[in-house]
Amino acid sequence: MEKLIDIGRGPVSSFLDLLLADKATKKNIIWATDTYESLGHGFTDKEQMDQTLLLQHAELIKPRIQKTQETQAKRTRKKAEVFTPAWLCNTMNNYCDEEWFGRKNVFNIENDNCTWTVIEEPIEFPKRKTWKQYVDSRRLEITCGEAPYLVSRYDVSTGELIYPLKKRIGQLDRKLRIVNENALDYNEWVKWVIRAFEASYGYEYQGDNLLIARVNLLLTFIEYYTDRWGYEPDIKLIHLIVNKIAWNIWQMDGRQDTVPLGKPYEKYHQLTMLDTTLDTECEGKKKDVPCRVFNWRSKFSLEFQEIKGDLIMSNKLFNFVIGNPPYQEEFSSDGNKTYASPVYNIFMDAAGDVAERVELIHPARFLFNAGSTPKAWNKKMLADTHFKVLRYEEDATKVFPNTDIKGGVAITYRDAKKEFGAIKVFTKYNELNSVLDKVTKNSSFEGMNSIVVTRTAFRLTGKMHEDYPEAISQLSKGHAYDMSTNIFDKLPQIFFDKKPSDGEEYIRVLGRENNQRAYKYIRKNYVNETVNLHKYKLYLPSGNGNGQFGEKLASPVISEPEVAATETFISIGAFDTECEVNAILKYVSGKFARALLSALKITQHLTPAVWKYVPLQDFTSNSDIDWSKTVHEIDLQLYQKYGLSEDEIDFIETHVKEME
Repeated sequence: MEKLIDIGRGPVSSFLDLLLADKATKKNIIWATDTYESLGHGFTDKEQMDQTLLLQHAELIKPRIQKTQETQAKRTRKKAEVFTPAWLCNTMNNYCDEEWFGRKNVFNIENDNCTWTVIEEPIEFPKRKTWKQYVDSRRLEITCGEAPYLVSRYDVSTGELIYPLKKRIGQLDRKLRIVNENALDYNEWVKWVIRAFEASYGYEYQGDNLLIARVNLLLTFIEYYTDRWGYEPDIKLIHLIVNKIAWNIWQMDGRQDTVPLGKPYEKYHQLTMLDTTLDTECEGKKKDVPCRVFNWRSKFSLEFQEIKGDLIMSNKLFNFVIGNPPYQEEFSSDGNKTYASPVYNIFMDAAGDVAERVELIHPARFLFNAGSTPKAWNKKMLADTHFKVLRYEEDATKVFPNTDIKGGVAITYRDAKKEFGAIKVFTKYNELNSVLDKVTKNSSFEGMNSIVVTRTAFRLTGKMHEDYPEAISQLSKGHAYDMSTNIFDKLPQIFFDKKPSDGEEYIRVLGRENNQRAYKYIRKNYVNETVNLHKYKLYLPSGNGNGQFGEKLASPVISEPEVAATETFISIGAFDTECEVNAILKYVSGKFARALLSALKITQHLTPAVWKYVPLQDFTSNSDIDWSKTVHEIDLQLYQKYGLSEDEIDFIETHVKEME
């Protein structure tokens, strides 16, 4: 593979001191990663990146794709990094330009095989817009890494160089093409190339990535200059460009708007016994330094925090924000045995604070009100009339190979000045969206989640612990009352295969033993009362399928009264008659109910919440549905009840699997 970055040669080496500058601290950028700490002093996360040391180890600074497999695998696992392929950057940049120009396919036409065909003719501009306005349009790439959205010297996912220059797809590349096509002479060309750099911004946490991004912008300038004029730019002009780059591509913790103090803040890191007191103490002595950004048109710098919320200006500084933000906190050193909470929602909100138009790619689970993002935030986004989904990909590996992102990924767009209508309920199918609209607007609509009982409803009682004081030592800490999935094995002394004849009252418990379903007897006063313990109900495994649309529900079980269950199962209903529970079994076995279930069930988890858009029915003999019919005949009645069109019916019938 051709060497993509070489800080030890040419103009990069000559201007390395400026490329390492931090304009906020008036010092150098820091490593902000422990990747290189084995090299000793000068390479730890909190230390500044030193020009002399770097030139002695010039081979360290290389694109992630060119790092050794072992180093990259460790780094990717620890930092939860993903490579943003050039075709994805092109797709997202194309949408920004579609919004700006008011038409598609401005710079290229995307092909089905993740390539693109360049528009060879000079770019035409719409009425009332000029090429100079396009060049001046300020674009910010957040958490930019190697800056693939800004410049595309190479595909960061493959390391393949992108030539000729016209084929490049970065936002700055596009501006430079526009200058090439419109500037009449050398002086005008230089003037507007400088303005193109002044309008291209990005921030990054890690020092090595930031340096690569800055180098990529510098080399991009030299490549375009040489291609246009046939010789390399002079030192004075390069110095001017490098100063613009050092201001505009800066080091920042995007959650704090401050210069990083080292590797990601301990407040965002799950502490372990390996964390040293010394690190915490040293970190506490440092003060946060606010990052600064330069407004080249107004000719002054200001703190990044000041541009949020229009505190000092009527218009937001950036016209567009684009990028691929971090998805979750750092994995812990124990291999992610501890919980890693999402952070992409924080970056999405922050992006909207500094730009009217925001286009990002990120996990999609919140669109289904799933995952670990705050429920209030999910609700806010789904109700936002300025927010829409441009593309949803259920299988994230189609975008980021070898990266498992539960619930898929989405490219979303927010425009503070446009109304798109609230998403409310998101699905990737237009037909399902229209079915949901009809169902939820029905005057009788109530979600079936109201009768679904969580898997943790059944609990052990204090009476059990009184009678068996040794039980506490057999159970996991903090789970003394849980009817856990392996409770039959944990407390064999309280469960029986046959009902004892000791004069006590007993109930049965549905669980698993030896990887098979099993029923055991337990004393009635050892299990808490629930709404449906003494009723007919339907049990379903709480881990059910994998979230594919229209999948089968595994092994539903009709349960008579006086049967509890371990946490392996959820239950549905609290019915007085067996006829009612038979009716609900037919209902959830049908295609209509499971199509609506799939609106929110995007993982294996079968929780009460995912039944929200499955309409509750009257399961008695007084119902408007004849439950004595076959499952398919019941579906036909439901299609008629909710006024589904032939296209909607055909969609459900062809996309939802039959249950035996």
